[in-house]
Amino acid sequence: MSSATDNEFPSYLKASFPNRFTIPIFNLGAHAHDLRFTVTMDTFCQESPLMVLYDGSTDNGSVLATVDMPKDNQGTYSTTVKVDDTAIIMANHKDDLRHLYRFSLQLDSRRERFEWRPTQGNEVCNMFRHAKGFKLVRLKSYGPGNGKGGKRDYRHMDETSDGKEVVAVWATEKNWMPLNLIPTNKPFKFELRASGKSGELGSQFGYFAIATALKVWSYEAQGISGFHIHV
Repeated sequence: MSSATDNEFPSYLKASFPNRFTIPIFNLGAHAHDLRFTVTMDTFCQESPLMVLYDGSTDNGSVLATVDMPKDNQGTYSTTVKVDDTAIIMANHKDDLRHLYRFSLQLDSRRERFEWRPTQGNEVCNMFRHAKGFKLVRLKSYGPGNGKGGKRDYRHMDETSDGKEVVAVWATEKNWMPLNLIPTNKPFKFELRASGKSGELGSQFGYFAIATALKVWSYEAQGISGFHIHV
């Protein structure tokens, strides 16, 4: 995977919204003067992708990733995410109390499983005053504490309570009112962590991480599933 900028995938991104009341198009970058990507959303046309990630500050750039409309298969929502010619399926179950989002990636000669889990922990607490979000867990890899895990106040940064490695996070502000009473866009910040940041997981990993993060954010923060808008 290479972008028009020929730079490595940025380890930190935040959303910049041209229109604070609607989000058919917005940008991602570390700063307002360094917009690396453009995202378009279409929640109405079932024949079009739900999201498209473009290289650069407009949607005239190369397509880097697409997130298709989700499908409901007997209680499991599945979403196809594509980067280059590689497609993965991200799934979540209606009865998942913690809203876990799971997918797997081919990494060199091995396939590894990943899981987005909700968090209000140390990895996101500095992103916003009242931050909440999700952490991307590499299920086959121990965290920096060598798998010790434990309670939040005592375990290593980038390690889950069950000792797994955290390789990316995204965060937004907590909702204090129902979504239909908040007409503004919920903020979005994203960061690669640990082996997700080091490049160990390959050149495509960052694109899959941001694309799946945006899909989870669209549902969990904005109330957009791809089927309809939840209010």
